[in-house]
Amino acid sequence: MERRKFIRNTLITTGSLSLGGAAIHRFLNDKESADSPLPLAVEKIHRGNGKNVLVLMSAGTRFGNTDRLTDAYIKGLVERDHTITKVYLGSMRLEGYRGCGVCQRKAAHRCVVQDGMQDIYPLFAECDTVVMASPLYFWTITSRLKAFIERLYAISVDDKYPSKDTVLLMTAGDDTPTTFDEPLRYFHIISQVMGGNKKGIYCAGGCTGCEKLAREISKEHLDNAYRMGLEL
Repeated sequence: MERRKFIRNTLITTGSLSLGGAAIHRFLNDKESADSPLPLAVEKIHRGNGKNVLVLMSAGTRFGNTDRLTDAYIKGLVERDHTITKVYLGSMRLEGYRGCGVCQRKAAHRCVVQDGMQDIYPLFAECDTVVMASPLYFWTITSRLKAFIERLYAISVDDKYPSKDTVLLMTAGDDTPTTFDEPLRYFHIISQVMGGNKKGIYCAGGCTGCEKLAREISKEHLDNAYRMGLEL
């Protein structure tokens, strides 16, 4: 039996034991068209007349604090009529950088690793602005976002990278003057590599994470991110 049909039948039969009805409904309706050029982890949110913005949401949890902060920022972008594509890096198979060098020696600046990056490369090439959204995991950005950054080496030429405007959105449970120091240093370096055109940084500290019963981010953070989106 085809794998998805098997899982579908299993959920229908035993779903009430492990999943709520809403979760089963989402799974059964989470279908990708056979001719869809992009995976479900990539959403074309809005097509406008402004900038082409690629939003990389790297948290492993959808609808969590980072995702909500990202959507607040996107709301501002939509009102400014920018074109927005949102990528859920945490929902993609994304390998880390191998250091094999094949892209530079033999593959004409194309990565030979076949995973989610093959869908992201053309989106990155087309965008004017790249938004990196990440929770603070172990004092820095997520491993998925770092993998994306390192895998850009495949398209570099003579250690030069395409020029892009850059934005950083972050969340964290801590809220001290030094909470975001490490990821900010890294972001400044990456932005410089991409031309030095930083267009916004928003770091939301004091969020409630997975250690509590509910994830929470303050309305003030969401409002600030929305206003920042309006300014792009």
